[in-house]
Amino acid sequence: MNTNVLREAADRFGTPLYVFDLDTVRERVERFRHGFGSGVTLTYSMKTNPFLTGPMSETADRIEVCSMGEFCICRDLGIAPEKLYISGVLKLKGDLEQILEYGTDRARYTAESPQQLAYLSEWAKAHGKTLRVYPRLTNGSQFGMDADTIVSLIRDRGSFPNIEFAGIHFFSGTQKKKLRKHQKELAMLDAFFARLLEEAEYVVPELEYGTGFAVPYFEDEKAQEDLRDPESLAAFMDMIRGMNWKGSVTIEMGRAYAAECGSYVTTACDLKVNDGSHICLLDGGIHQINYDGQIKGMYRPPIEVIPRDGSASAQDEAPEHWMLCGSLCTMNDVLCRDFAGTIREGDRVVFGKAGAYSVYEGMSLFLSHELPGVVLYSEKDGLVQVREQTQTYPLNEGPAPKA
Repeated sequence: MNTNVLREAADRFGTPLYVFDLDTVRERVERFRHGFGSGVTLTYSMKTNPFLTGPMSETADRIEVCSMGEFCICRDLGIAPEKLYISGVLKLKGDLEQILEYGTDRARYTAESPQQLAYLSEWAKAHGKTLRVYPRLTNGSQFGMDADTIVSLIRDRGSFPNIEFAGIHFFSGTQKKKLRKHQKELAMLDAFFARLLEEAEYVVPELEYGTGFAVPYFEDEKAQEDLRDPESLAAFMDMIRGMNWKGSVTIEMGRAYAAECGSYVTTACDLKVNDGSHICLLDGGIHQINYDGQIKGMYRPPIEVIPRDGSASAQDEAPEHWMLCGSLCTMNDVLCRDFAGTIREGDRVVFGKAGAYSVYEGMSLFLSHELPGVVLYSEKDGLVQVREQTQTYPLNEGPAPKA
């Protein structure tokens, strides 16, 4: 993101601060749409970054919703039911009934278990609606149902007259770095679809497939395939086209869309030297930023230093090796153990590729620190604040001591 934009955001809204570039995420979606080619539906997993849900509903074809809270966000934003793909490992009956009142037969629903399918079927029958349901095939984890269960349910589909089995949902994990992982999964799915045809006389109309394409975060990572480049996307699509099964394909992703759009902006507040080690204390910390694979700050994510207001650039000064630490009272609060660069008090220290999960995987409520503000940016609209810094201590308050 443009350095001037980040400086302006920090000056106007304070730090720590997340800034999400909507132009970047939109460009990424269009790059995937071009890479996959025509006929492929794109689903955005909003758990990646809920703040992008509204803009992504305008760019992606569907929004995957995995919790009641996520549904409430979509409802409050007025996302059309046709856009909603209701997923989630645990759908409580009461929550699901509220979701169904909004989505009715216009949304799409996964079934993680026979119980969930029964809830959907019961509601559909009572309301005279036909719901589009995607049984989720497990990858051996606690998610979804095994192949035998799905075959049995679909074979017995006459018992669910108000359910249209619209396809199969499959997701096996994130940060997949090799195409051969997908090749193995697609071969398994191809065989499973053939089994459904043979044993249940069911032709799978659609595959809703979570790719889990990896995003490289660290500068010193070993060379790996970037499955998001045009050649890899073309190879991936060749694998799908090479399946014996022929049907519609929906690709579900989150991290691959959003990672590059985010910046986490902090301020260098206190600089010191402990036994020869240069330490920079920032006003953020590991409770607010996390990178998949980071271990006690051993790896270096994208980091940029923006000199403080009115100062000359310090980039021509001899760089020091800094340990970048947050403001928590724990020795684990190390964001980067070895950053080579020049930092002065008041400089902004910006962590890149912070648009996916990193915002939510940190311990946001730890030590009752405030939640950072959130700002969205686009060239068209400029900077728009969507959340002010918010105190978390009321969320951590228990009952008062008895007199």
